[in-house]
Amino acid sequence: MKIQHGSIFARHHFPSLPVVVKNDVMKKIQARKKRGSASQRNIDLYADEVVSDGLKAAVLIEKEFPFVDSRNGIEKERIHGMEALNHFVLMQDEELKKLTQKLVNHNIKLIGSVEFDDHEDEDGDDGYAYMNSLFDAYALIRDKLSEYYLVAPMSDKKNLTTENLEVAIKKMICDDWILKQFLSLRRFYIEYTQIALGRVGNGKHQSKMISDISYGNWTESQRKAMAFIEATCLVNEDTGEQYDLKEVVKRTTSNPRNRHIEMMVKTRGFEELAVSKGYTALFFTWTLASKYHRNSSKWDGSSVKKGARRMMKLWGFVRAVLGKEDIDFFGTRVSEPHKDGTVHGHYFLFCHPDDKARIIEVMQHYATQEDREELGDDITPRFVVEENDPEKGGATAYIAKYIAKNVTGSFLPESDSELNAFKARAWSSTHRIKQFQSFGSVSVSLWRTVRRAKREDVVFNPDCLAMFDHADKSRWAKFCETAQEAKLVVEKSVNRYGETLRKVIGFSWLCKTILTTNGNFKLVSKSALASADKALKSSGATSWSTENNCNQSQPEATGNENNTKESRFVPLSKADFFDKYIRPKKKPATDEYAGSYLEGVVGKLRKAGDMIKQHCNCCGDESEFYSNVESASYICMPCSGVVFGYPQ
Repeated sequence: MKIQHGSIFARHHFPSLPVVVKNDVMKKIQARKKRGSASQRNIDLYADEVVSDGLKAAVLIEKEFPFVDSRNGIEKERIHGMEALNHFVLMQDEELKKLTQKLVNHNIKLIGSVEFDDHEDEDGDDGYAYMNSLFDAYALIRDKLSEYYLVAPMSDKKNLTTENLEVAIKKMICDDWILKQFLSLRRFYIEYTQIALGRVGNGKHQSKMISDISYGNWTESQRKAMAFIEATCLVNEDTGEQYDLKEVVKRTTSNPRNRHIEMMVKTRGFEELAVSKGYTALFFTWTLASKYHRNSSKWDGSSVKKGARRMMKLWGFVRAVLGKEDIDFFGTRVSEPHKDGTVHGHYFLFCHPDDKARIIEVMQHYATQEDREELGDDITPRFVVEENDPEKGGATAYIAKYIAKNVTGSFLPESDSELNAFKARAWSSTHRIKQFQSFGSVSVSLWRTVRRAKREDVVFNPDCLAMFDHADKSRWAKFCETAQEAKLVVEKSVNRYGETLRKVIGFSWLCKTILTTNGNFKLVSKSALASADKALKSSGATSWSTENNCNQSQPEATGNENNTKESRFVPLSKADFFDKYIRPKKKPATDEYAGSYLEGVVGKLRKAGDMIKQHCNCCGDESEFYSNVESASYICMPCSGVVFGYPQ
């Protein structure tokens, strides 16, 4: 891409700019050329100006995402036979999928390169050797992912267990997991570059809170999600009952209207609880230092996510200090964007009047300690606190505005309030920032679980019945006072990575468990259900309903969902890890599972980790290929090229 306008300065520096900056520069120049009074001299001067601005933005973008730096030929580099990550690969779905597959194959090869010393210790236990091998494999793949600017799972965990390492390795050899990380990287990359280029803000040619590109991507994802919901049913696998997923979603807090109502119920309940305790209400506004704000001359290139993490870390310090001093407080935290996308927080906090001064002191200390010198004697740009005046209205009325402007935009006087609410939700989703969080009170999960219970299940105890009535009639304050004996009941399961999942199935009161979730539910497409029903009718069976033996047809209807990705993953148990990935120093282990799995599929079977000489179309000569039993393939060691099916 070449530039036809500007002085020698612009033409010299333009080729070294990252692709995304070049596109922005060209877009601005084309817009200027469309002006009727634009002369060649004016266009040249403007080209110099926008290239100069582009150079400033490029420094920050390249620091945050080094793979876009084209000056040292990074975009042409090949890492161990694989194309390096660059702007074009990251922005194209098909190229990203190809890179993901190559990276997965290379990661499997790295596991196969780890040697296992099966020398047992004095007690006959080789557990330490196994864990050492796991960690070696984890470290190799973690470093490989870092070359592609991906963060390995468990990387922030200090003391890794065997289970942690097994889960992490399974994720890092999973196409779905790695592709998801790449897509997240793409999302952050797009929004950061738009912020750096000045496309987010309240000025001319700017979009408030979030860029037009990211907002468009978010709305498109919402459209796809709705299309999926409309084409899907929720099926109870135990009874065969079917529920339209669209109707189910309407009744949950996934519906913004329901979320808005629930937040208002909680805030009103907090106010009632505070009044009953004689507490006062404090409203804090907490803004980050100038270096986190794009519209500040002191901005150092910090991302929105970095600012959000900093604020959450400081808020954690506040809660820790107040917790150690045994100060009782509760309320709601709201995270919302400034016009330039930078996060700031509102804290609606209820406390005893005697603790008010100490809470303000601690909050003010942590809110203003960073770059304190830039504030001088006026701390209001960073920290503001107000105490509720009952004569001007209740605390709920004050909080209601912030709930509405970040969820639905309803009941606000601004004409664009609904659009701004959509943008606030898009901003939250793009940067993965939680908008609302309650603290110091009963879990909202317990509230929702109790509301799903049936009255006949709780009449055994008058206190439990009272708690249920408060929840059922949306009396949050009374529910918080009466729910101290209630505990969530969870059902544990293991996902394909070996992680323990916890599903809330009810709650317990004293020694009795009240189940609120009956049966196992699965998402099934309506077309699959229709096909299953048609097959039943053609075979003379009755249609699928709750009145017949519906479970017989269920596997046929749900088979596609069950078999999409599961066959790729073999449980990474100790034996599997030895046999499939680690090549022992003494002798190769046999692979009985691979033999049974691949029999009749690939002809002559070979062991995991076997090496063969094979002509590689990519390398152009004889190369060493190693076997990958999970994908029934051999993979070229130099370039990670794949040959499916074992060669004879």
